[in-house]
Amino acid sequence: MSSSHGGINPWAMKEAGINPDDVMDFSVSINPVSLPPSIKRVIQDSAIYRYPDSRSRNLIEKLSREYGHPPEELMVVNGTSQAIFLIAAAFLKTGDTTLIAGPTYSEYRDASEVSGARVIEYRAKVEKNFKPDNRELSRIIREEQPKVFWICSPNNPTGSWLEKKQLLELSTACVETGCLMVLDKAYHCFAPPGLLPELSLPFVITLHSMTKDFCIPGLRLGWIQGEAPVIETILRRQPDWSVSAPAQDAGAACMDNLDYFKESWRETRENTVLMTDRLRALGLTVFPSAGNFLMVKIGDKSGDDAGVKKLSRELWKELILIRDCASFGLEGFIRIGTRSLPDIDVLLKNIKRNL
Repeated sequence: MSSSHGGINPWAMKEAGINPDDVMDFSVSINPVSLPPSIKRVIQDSAIYRYPDSRSRNLIEKLSREYGHPPEELMVVNGTSQAIFLIAAAFLKTGDTTLIAGPTYSEYRDASEVSGARVIEYRAKVEKNFKPDNRELSRIIREEQPKVFWICSPNNPTGSWLEKKQLLELSTACVETGCLMVLDKAYHCFAPPGLLPELSLPFVITLHSMTKDFCIPGLRLGWIQGEAPVIETILRRQPDWSVSAPAQDAGAACMDNLDYFKESWRETRENTVLMTDRLRALGLTVFPSAGNFLMVKIGDKSGDDAGVKKLSRELWKELILIRDCASFGLEGFIRIGTRSLPDIDVLLKNIKRNL
């Protein structure tokens, strides 16, 4: 009943006679908060009778003021997935090499392959809690000299993150070889304060998901930051009016209500810690996570997916959806997004019953 990226498949629900609102969806990793009525009104009142600003200038001005980046270093996109494909189109061509720090989001590979690039994937080790080895990655960058290097922090689905030393070492290797580093920070807002480094580095583009930050996946919204010439190159690949008026207005309204969302990010962090402790109390292996989700090993050994399939089936009988990580090449693992405490209680009771 979920898509290949997690989340509810509305058409499949309709065919099965299920109301999507009745599903407790832990397969996605978005802010579980409800939008305030004031923001819903902004969306409803959006001027859909005229074309939107193709540059999203009002939203860019608000992002610039909040995060301190000049407007020419910012670009608004129709979700970070669009950003990934635009970056691949702008900087990769047939015969180029690209490097992915995995296991991770499949769109990096998909976008690179569409552009004709040869993909090299480094995979972090389970015994290291999937923390990437920056020395090994730096070696690969220097030896293979990829045009683009994709890395996510906090990483989806493992929850691992880059520390300051790692980020500096990787960016140095990219500068030395002329490699563009794409740092996907889609889950950055859910990390504990001070855990993730705040650095502006050359040859680095950062991706940000307003879809996840503000719980507006149906509107599709994100932004990217990079050096002005890089942003200009990507902009030339983006079709006009990619970002709808309701999405732009929603993003601007959310930026005007950041205190509300900052509190929701804090509550989500607390719920993630609580869920970690309670899952471990059930005897499950839960990996450290800086995001609003947890990766959990099911069964006694990695690679055995029978336990995941059984648990997923039993939970779905109660209309509870989790993410099977087999699509990440991680059989025997699940990803659980953080929801409200009452929902977490229901999930844990059902997991305990079916272990």
